[in-house]
Amino acid sequence: MDLEQMRADLAYLEACLRDIHTRAADRALTDDESRQWTEGRDAVLRLRGEIQEIENRQTFVRGLASLPGHTERGLDLDPIVESQGLRWNGRGSSPWDLDQVSRSLHQSTPESGGRDLQARALAAVEHMRGVRPAHKEHMTTLLESFDFEDDGPEGAGARRAAAHILAASSPEYVRAWAKALRSAVKTGQPDVTALQVLQRAASLTDAQGGYAVPVPIDPTLIVNTDGNQNPIRALATVKQVTTNKFKVINVGAVTASYDPEASEVSDDTPTWGASEINVNTARAFIPFSLEIQMDYPGFMDDIRMLLQESKDDLEARVFVTGSGSGEPTGIVTALTGTTSEINSATADVFSLADVYALDAALPARWASNASWLANKAIYSSIRQAGGANLDDFWLGLDARGMSKPLLGYTPYAASYMDGTINATQENRVLILGDFRWYWIAERIGFSMELVPHLFGPNRRPTGQRGVFAWWRNGADSVADRAFRMLNVT
Repeated sequence: MDLEQMRADLAYLEACLRDIHTRAADRALTDDESRQWTEGRDAVLRLRGEIQEIENRQTFVRGLASLPGHTERGLDLDPIVESQGLRWNGRGSSPWDLDQVSRSLHQSTPESGGRDLQARALAAVEHMRGVRPAHKEHMTTLLESFDFEDDGPEGAGARRAAAHILAASSPEYVRAWAKALRSAVKTGQPDVTALQVLQRAASLTDAQGGYAVPVPIDPTLIVNTDGNQNPIRALATVKQVTTNKFKVINVGAVTASYDPEASEVSDDTPTWGASEINVNTARAFIPFSLEIQMDYPGFMDDIRMLLQESKDDLEARVFVTGSGSGEPTGIVTALTGTTSEINSATADVFSLADVYALDAALPARWASNASWLANKAIYSSIRQAGGANLDDFWLGLDARGMSKPLLGYTPYAASYMDGTINATQENRVLILGDFRWYWIAERIGFSMELVPHLFGPNRRPTGQRGVFAWWRNGADSVADRAFRMLNVT
């Protein structure tokens, strides 16, 4: 198990312990809860010790490089390069030959260049070390789904995506990125010469002056596990785009029929329509003082963590309640006012009958892949209302959401779903549907700039610097009829 996986496991176990404590804050633990608490506590203490031992060893080895006369192969590289193991160990030439990447990207005919870029990117993904299997699978699926030989916008976007993955995962780029960040932390002036050369070689980003975060630490490839509960990205369909809009084609059903012999067949042409998902820009800014930077040896790792948390926290909100104006359209916003919204049987009262009604209202076509989405407080209300029939109605609850079915559908918890029934108000508390029809349109890449000095209202330095990051995505329901949403009103 690598250090990154150990940290992820530690975060999950700590969340489980917090959940057990929250559920039993004013009572004694049950036997099952006591066993879970003891096992979880012991595992947390063990993982903390192992992580600390690894971090201490890494710090010690890095310190050896500064000793007089000490020259050991590899110790002059930044720790992030060492920890990710970004070195070609396959046969033949390295896929990270950026000169060849640039030539393939800019060939006049896309066929051979596209095939070369696809093959190189797939090899690079396969040989990245320190990257979780789920992230590799995501990138591989992306690379295999694009038509790299297409002469139109789709093919051009696919080739740019492959070039982005190759350049931003190359050992040279990761070293240059680390050097630029390290230079800015120490001097306030980032050394971006190598980064600029690599950007030009592979056309990494359209944003002049910024540069892409290396693939192994790109928050767009990180599973959302920290902060607010946000399962939607994992449930939704994610579409990679290369423009500022993603067009969705909608089509109605074709109605077939049995007709008499030798009679004219009916015209069963379906109704066609189109909608668009706008790709919006999200941004994050992390200021830090000169004093902190002097005593902050793990600054790069913490930047990664903070960016991950900010991205996840923002998406946890917008994928549920986003307005659709300048930000993604949340699933609640998308269903509000549509025929997919169902009112509670009794005004201002949430009951088990409403749960059954939502199940009954969902068409059979969408039921086979349907899931529940609600705030954890609503699931607690259902558990309490289940009474003696709880085991028949619903089994299981853990810190990540629900692990066993509710009426045959897997329940997921989302922090930004409404968790309180307020009288005389709209309370959209529960959704049942096939979340594959909630689409996220996302541009590949995550960019950031180092701001060497921040200024106060009188335009004088404050003794602070900052990291400015941005990414682009949008989201919307593309088939409202695949969902049913309960409004307790």
